[in-house]
Amino acid sequence: MRGRLSFLPVLKREVMCYLQSPGTYVALAFFFLLSGAFFTTILWDFVERSSQVRNGDTLRDTELPLNVTIRIISQIFSLMNFLMLLLIPALTMRQVAEERKSGSFELLVTTPLGNWDILLGKYFAALLIGLMVLAVTAVYPAICALYSDPEPGVILSCYIGLVLIVAAYTAFGVFTSSLTDSQIAAAVLSFAGLLILQMPGFLFKSGALGRIASALSIYPHADSFTRGIVALPHALYLILFAVFFLFMAAQALDARKWRA
Repeated sequence: MRGRLSFLPVLKREVMCYLQSPGTYVALAFFFLLSGAFFTTILWDFVERSSQVRNGDTLRDTELPLNVTIRIISQIFSLMNFLMLLLIPALTMRQVAEERKSGSFELLVTTPLGNWDILLGKYFAALLIGLMVLAVTAVYPAICALYSDPEPGVILSCYIGLVLIVAAYTAFGVFTSSLTDSQIAAAVLSFAGLLILQMPGFLFKSGALGRIASALSIYPHADSFTRGIVALPHALYLILFAVFFLFMAAQALDARKWRA
């Protein structure tokens, strides 16, 4: 009997596919290699600059203050937004594209499952992997907490923002995967689309056009969380972004279902 949790069989199947796929571990290794390298660089820069200031050097006007929350926590979480541009397309590229290429999509659509059952099962499987990645990154603020006192509120804000970013990017990735039979094309479309959606706020910065660009661009909404600001408009933007592209993915699935 179909119900509100009828997507669970698809969710379980997709999670098992992720755990059995070597590509998943390659993508995760690449993410942790980059994030670890960035964290080490930022941490080392903070330690070195602190030592220089203690020895009599002064901070330049353009430098960030020697505060572990501002100089390490906010910076590493801001970089993670862009690292997710690489990770999420790699995780979501197979969601529908691989099914189409292998022919299993045609079998899937003949089951009693509806479009949203298939879609939500695939979406939550990718989202679950993304959230597991975020859980591991807790080691970075934990290391900082061993030697200093980063602000818990900012750390919490950063993680709220990253959860919403992963949810939004995953929805977009599932949508692009539903448009093509090629995993590579799906990954490229997802990365390029998310990158383009980051840019309006950088290209137009003043006047009415600047305000519109900032409202539509992903980056200003995502960046506010790294500064410890949990504002409803920014959260709503990312939630509605996810809902919109899940809806678009459902329409794409429906079109493919009729063609199948």
